[in-house]
Amino acid sequence: MEEEKPRSKLYVFEPIIHRLPEVAVPKRHVAFKERFLWTGVALVIFFIMVQIPLYGMVGEPGSFFGYLRYVLASHAGTIMELGIGPIVTAGIIMQLLVGGKIINLDMSDPDDRALFTGVQKILAIVMAIFEAVMLVFGGWYDPRRFSATAAPLSSGANVFLIVQLVLGAIVVIYLDELVSKYGFGSGVSLFIAGGVAGEIVWRAFTPATSAQYAGQMIGAIPNFIRALISGSSTQIGEAFTRSNLPNIMSVFATLIVFFIVVYAESLRVEIPLAYGKFGGMRGRYPIKFLYTSNIPVILAMTVFANVKIVASLLARAGHPFLGTVGGGGVPASGLVYYLEPPSGIASVTADPLRAVIYLVILMVICIGFAWLWVQMTGMGPRDVAQQLQDSGLSIPGFRRDVRVMGWVLERYIKAVTIMSGAFVGVLAALADFMGALGSGTGILLTVGIIYGLYEEIARERVSEMFPAVRRLFGE
Repeated sequence: MEEEKPRSKLYVFEPIIHRLPEVAVPKRHVAFKERFLWTGVALVIFFIMVQIPLYGMVGEPGSFFGYLRYVLASHAGTIMELGIGPIVTAGIIMQLLVGGKIINLDMSDPDDRALFTGVQKILAIVMAIFEAVMLVFGGWYDPRRFSATAAPLSSGANVFLIVQLVLGAIVVIYLDELVSKYGFGSGVSLFIAGGVAGEIVWRAFTPATSAQYAGQMIGAIPNFIRALISGSSTQIGEAFTRSNLPNIMSVFATLIVFFIVVYAESLRVEIPLAYGKFGGMRGRYPIKFLYTSNIPVILAMTVFANVKIVASLLARAGHPFLGTVGGGGVPASGLVYYLEPPSGIASVTADPLRAVIYLVILMVICIGFAWLWVQMTGMGPRDVAQQLQDSGLSIPGFRRDVRVMGWVLERYIKAVTIMSGAFVGVLAALADFMGALGSGTGILLTVGIIYGLYEEIARERVSEMFPAVRRLFGE
């Protein structure tokens, strides 16, 4: 008699999960146009929310997350200040707990999988409350940051700021759920790509001028055109090298990163396969060079953001052992100083040690997260080998045994996992060092997200035209 597996202790949260609102799973095939519609609706709602300022906030605190805001889809001074941070943080914690066998959940069991999703949603809400409390009571919205004579915010005003931040995060949680079930991709990816793309377009093409910098055009390309028209070699040189506003070198860096990522997305190793049920019909199993895609960078940046939040609160409490965060959210010292990249060649040459340390930290963490992600999400060699064998596939020239297939796949998957993690970490850091528009990490993520969306939309379009093909996609 087969021994019954022990029930996970997380089932104590089941009554709470059942009371939480949720976006119902579609019981029918969602049409292509409907998916497009819901994806667009979610993106429009997100863009509306980033225009809603925090009520009761005094002054403009700037962006606490700095360059991390692109990865977190965070918008300073709005109800979207936390962005996708709580969702990703909750995802990291849950994946680590499941992958480390700390919580007993079988992700192949529908009930356990539903419990995992529900607990992750609860944890995301808890993380939103935690991060909001950290920001508010860490003094980020305290008027005394701008004027020593200003009166501090009342307890009621602080609580109201926390409520707004948490509500904004909860709306994002449900928008992400809506996109995942009825749209293309995920809301997390969509909001990152939308925010970074908007920032790149604004910083590259806007003809608006900056009163702070003597009426210079903000957009790098309009400013360059104006410099060419003026015929001044000084202005043309400044259009390439100015450090206070976007310059042409930043545009070039953005294009270079874009083409590198597109090329890397096309690289893959193809393992020959044979399908025994149909007379040994041959096929190939592709292992992409970017095997874990941009996930390691998202996870790394989320960790950096949470370290920065905790460091700010500890410094305010008189324990700055993680470092200090100065005005405008700029790290001033300690560990957090090395967790934010110097932007632009001038900043790198001014402090090369900071650039090297940041590069090493990001690369190591990305490799670690790539390895963990593969092990925890069924992308490891033994998991893939089991999936292939269950589908009736085998590798020609090798015995049809899951252990043998796992050994063959491990030679490729282990190397690709480490290389892809190192590659995305190094590319993101170098793009930041070159001053790429929208941050190097933001561009890396956006290109990968758009490429993935393109593949999903193309696949959905094929299945819409040929319904029988849906079976091949598991629908």
